[in-house]
Amino acid sequence: MHEQVQRRAYAMWEADGRPEGQDQAYWFKAVSEIASEAAKSIKPPRKRAARNKKVSKAA
Repeated sequence: MHEQVQRRAYAMWEADGRPEGQDQAYWFKAVSEIASEAAKSIKPPRKRAARNKKVSKAA
């Protein structure tokens, strides 16, 4: 993941004209983007159907 973040941060930095002193800002932006994309691929857990308890009648 480190290399993926590094590539994305570098691409964003270049696209913005290579501003100096912004390395951490671009790093965190890249982490945020990658994490956001990863979160979209996570499926939410399925809800379980409620179980009906058997009621035994005492005679």
